[in-house]
Amino acid sequence: MELSERLMVNTPNVVHETIDGETILLDLKTGSYFSLDGSGAVIWEFIDKTGDWQQVIGVLSAGNPDKSALVSASVTGFVEELVKEGLLVKANHEIPAGDERLLMSQLAEFAGEFKPPLVNKYTDMQDLLLLDPIHEVDEKGWPESKSAEQEKP
Repeated sequence: MELSERLMVNTPNVVHETIDGETILLDLKTGSYFSLDGSGAVIWEFIDKTGDWQQVIGVLSAGNPDKSALVSASVTGFVEELVKEGLLVKANHEIPAGDERLLMSQLAEFAGEFKPPLVNKYTDMQDLLLLDPIHEVDEKGWPESKSAEQEKP
């Protein structure tokens, strides 16, 4: 992946919400969900709003020049993992410029005591998240997986 590539959230396959500094992502195609916190949540928000993940490295490196190599490697690895998981894709259109000063100041707060961002992946609820509650319900109205239907005598 080249640093010049602009990225965007892989909508409509991925939905996300940030609450109290934690971003929860749900991949509707795989049923996996993800958690990003700390700098990871702010980096996600920055990429969502601007598409420019190279600027994230610049802001974090400027706030902690002694760790610029660690920042660059960590953010690059973080973004590559988000792309590999299909959560981010190459932007196919220009993302309109917005006021990113607040996001830049939030990123700068993480620069001083930089900790590499992590992507926490969870697959324990895939079966439930992939159910289609409108079409795949039993007689009582509860969602039921196709495999459970096939197991019935």
